Amino acid sequence: MLPELNGVNMNKLLMRNKWRAAFTVFAVVCGLQVSFAAVTVESPDYLTFEYQQVGANEEEAVRLACIRAVNASVGHILFSDCALQGRDLLEAYLQKNWAKFVASSYVLERRASRDGFGVRIRVQTMPEMLTRDLREKRFLYLPDSNPGYFIYASEIVDGEPTSSGLTRQLITEKVQAKGGKIIEQSIATCPNPLSDVFSCPAVFDAARISALRHGAHVMVAARSSSKKVSEQPVLYDTMVSYETHLVLQCVRTDDGSSLGRDEVVARAADKEKETALRDSIKNAIDQAADRFGSQIQIYWNNAVREKATHQLLFTDLSLDELALVTSYLENTLGPGTRAYVRSYFGNVAVVALSTPRDFSALDRALMTFQAFQLRVTGRTGNRVTIACIH
Repeated sequence: MLPELNGVNMNKLLMRNKWRAAFTVFAVVCGLQVSFAAVTVESPDYLTFEYQQVGANEEEAVRLACIRAVNASVGHILFSDCALQGRDLLEAYLQKNWAKFVASSYVLERRASRDGFGVRIRVQTMPEMLTRDLREKRFLYLPDSNPGYFIYASEIVDGEPTSSGLTRQLITEKVQAKGGKIIEQSIATCPNPLSDVFSCPAVFDAARISALRHGAHVMVAARSSSKKVSEQPVLYDTMVSYETHLVLQCVRTDDGSSLGRDEVVARAADKEKETALRDSIKNAIDQAADRFGSQIQIYWNNAVREKATHQLLFTDLSLDELALVTSYLENTLGPGTRAYVRSYFGNVAVVALSTPRDFSALDRALMTFQAFQLRVTGRTGNRVTIACIH
């Protein structure tokens, strides 16, 4: 019996490698087209992380490092066709259940001080087990090719709130005209679809979570304020004019990241007061939708449906560093380059990079980045893994 290495029996490792090698030789001899794109979707047996971690004592430092490693493993799992939902619940779940996803931990260095206990630690996690568990708990899901929209729209007319639902109806018609799928629920939904979700951050976040639970991928939040600005005779008719101020924002329901926000002012006039009001709101919606509406589908195609030129995974970077890297790649690779952040969890980011430049140009850009080191550690097809070394 061969010994165990980090909890893994060597017999199993040798047998697994023997089968993999045999399959590759068989495929070459038979002239089969072996697709390696799926390899990046499959979880590896183990992921290894090294951290400098501080805690009140060694036990706490090890626990915090293990939680970091499990969170980072979730970020790696999202480098696939899966997406994440319920991340607010997931963070609490992992805090409680992290131990069952850790294969081993080994303290490389110890350092005690007045402020706490520091360790340099190596942690191995089991991403396949973690993936199965998150699927069972419905934290992971397969996004639809066409995102579902849930709409919240409040409305004020001549200084008075109204529950007519006209703004929501017109936004619904606009989304459907663009081929979008509307997630409809009863008016009893909490928060109410006609309520002002911009009233405070807590209400906005509650609306997003409610939309997510109803199965929507995108939440549309709107507030329209319309007022009569004139009523005067024109030839033989009296024309009524309305002006509408519209705030419109779209966010991803899974993480709350903004897909677009706009504020517009539009006017319309008609003999009928109701027609003038309706046209005023519709004109404002059309302006806002024309400015950023198509961006949502572009984002969805590139980031979620993986139509972008390159799919990049960055390890161990903060949100500020992520913004710095994506801006740098867009500027360095030049016109036609856009970086879309698909996911960010456990300091691991998945970025869809749409660009006319090939991998060699991307590789040069990564090597010349100055703020910290970006090193390509793996590449399969258009999927590239990049280590961020500080």
